[in-house]
Amino acid sequence: MLVTGKTLGQWLLLAIFGVVIYLCLRMIQPFLMPIFLALILSTLLDPIYEALARRMGNGRTLASLGICLGLTVAIVLPVLFLSISLAGEANDAYQNLRDPETVKKIASWLDPGANPILRKIQPWLPSSWRFENLEIGTQLGSQAQRIGVAALAVATTFATGAFNFLMDYFIMLVVLFFLLRDSAYFAEGVRWISPLSKRQENLFVERFRVVTRATVLGTLVTALVQGILWGALTALLSLVPVIGSASIWVPWTLYLLAVGSYGRALIFLGSQVVVVGGIDNVLRPTLIEGRVGMHTLVVFFSILGGIGYFGILGMFIGPLVFAMGIAFLEFYIESTTGSGDSS
Repeated sequence: MLVTGKTLGQWLLLAIFGVVIYLCLRMIQPFLMPIFLALILSTLLDPIYEALARRMGNGRTLASLGICLGLTVAIVLPVLFLSISLAGEANDAYQNLRDPETVKKIASWLDPGANPILRKIQPWLPSSWRFENLEIGTQLGSQAQRIGVAALAVATTFATGAFNFLMDYFIMLVVLFFLLRDSAYFAEGVRWISPLSKRQENLFVERFRVVTRATVLGTLVTALVQGILWGALTALLSLVPVIGSASIWVPWTLYLLAVGSYGRALIFLGSQVVVVGGIDNVLRPTLIEGRVGMHTLVVFFSILGGIGYFGILGMFIGPLVFAMGIAFLEFYIESTTGSGDSS
């Protein structure tokens, strides 16, 4: 079969287009997470933005700027305050470890003769692990310089992480500003390149909004319920499925076992597995399922798989990916059965 000049030109144009698209994706790859986070936030904050823009006499630029500034005050300032506090605490801890009096107190606390908890643990340990053989005071004194080097390395890593966070946050903020202000422009561009019908586009956008809001709401409600039971620390850690709240109640269970309160430890462990574990691993998927229309098991694995693949943001990205996949599957079934609206 002969290839005409027109056909060859079309294939050449398609190849060039593919190369350009590939290069564009490679260039923006480092910024995909901030862009996706901005997309999620724009979906959540759009009602507030529209109300603010109307109150400002359709001042879309000022409204978008106000949302970004408010978000910065709500996120960056607390993170900055927490970072400064942690740096101060780390410095105090390092100075205390260099203090001979502190070393004596630590050595005294690790003395089985003075600590009843260690007296109970001691018979269970191998002879090489006996606390009196550890020479805590000598070890802490001789390792003070090494502790300082390690603290400096941790501080450097923390500073690098803080810089990366600020850079990602700045990129996310810029994208969020334009997504809010120019939402109509971006929506029109997506419709122009979309192969979906208008009805399918509307369904897709609505599905994205519902899943985003349901995922965030489910996560926050789960954290709030656990916060009522365990306080602010558990509420923060409960954002991580399965192991989040366990990082709080497992140490307490071990403590009760160490002091010999086996009955209380068993009751406490059972209550946490049933109540807190149920809240963390059942309530969150159930809340999301009620809004999204996906089975609880699908939501559960989408959250776990999302976190495993994308990190902490996977708790939002995972359900979104699954919901979008289900939406496209529904569109495909409609197109093959001829039941969809082609308008």
